[in-house]
Amino acid sequence: MRQPEPLNAIDELRLFLDFAVPLCGADMAHKLKGWGHSREQAKNWLRGEAERAGAVLGENGDVMQFSDGRARSGRAQHRVVRTASELARGVAAAALLAQLEGLKGVEAFGAFYGLGAGAAEAEGGRVEDGGDQADDVVVHHTS
Repeated sequence: MRQPEPLNAIDELRLFLDFAVPLCGADMAHKLKGWGHSREQAKNWLRGEAERAGAVLGENGDVMQFSDGRARSGRAQHRVVRTASELARGVAAAALLAQLEGLKGVEAFGAFYGLGAGAAEAEGGRVEDGGDQADDVVVHHTS
């Protein structure tokens, strides 16, 4: 039996983001809930996380964009892993921030991250936080 061809780099990135963004979003939402931040403090923290991720991507995005497909080790591997991780955190932070601002989520790399259709209809298209706490945000991928 013949092995399937490996995914191209774009499909691998999308697959990674489909998995990593919801996990990062859930982690961030859990942290925000535990910290007891006000809505405005949560927005500021999420904005800072998204901006930091953008800076890391701007500085190191070439390692993802221009990879030759060879396996990496040491510092080169760490740089790729850190950049991909920051990208996922940035997309998750942007999706959570969008939800706190009354939007359903964000689109990144051709995929939507945020409230799914069922959750958006149940919430009336808005994320309510039940007061000043940023605790009712949901992030997941929908095609």
